[in-house]
Amino acid sequence: MNTNLHINNQAELEALIERYFEGETTVLEEQTMRAVLADCPWNSEMIDEARVVMGYFAAHSSQHRRHAAKGSRQRIIGIAATIALVLTVGGYALWHQLDQTDNVCIAYVNGHVVQNDDQVMAMIASDMNMIDHAADGMAEQLSSLGEALEIDN
Repeated sequence: MNTNLHINNQAELEALIERYFEGETTVLEEQTMRAVLADCPWNSEMIDEARVVMGYFAAHSSQHRRHAAKGSRQRIIGIAATIALVLTVGGYALWHQLDQTDNVCIAYVNGHVVQNDDQVMAMIASDMNMIDHAADGMAEQLSSLGEALEIDN
């Protein structure tokens, strides 16, 4: 049994993993193994299997997890910017429509003019639904990321 709880090479890690799957590790050894699996550069079938069991599906280094968190933040910022743009354009269109006496609604879609009020409103509603769906997906991804990071601690 490794009493100093330092894993210095791949063979030591694989021996600890084997003991873990046989149910022979202490809580401290399991915590050490989890920390090493998250940060070690070694790969083997046994190490990859342990990572899957421990919940490190694709992220096996703290640097990769930080990069994933940064990418998630950038996606959220992109979604927020898109929502702001849609709301601004929609607000302007609504204000402009109310300001005109002949109540003409005009939208330009892929270089074509759409003047039917119902079509324009349907497109805006569709875009808002897509944004809402994307925001829900991002919330789920962030929740999963948070759970993965909590496993490390």
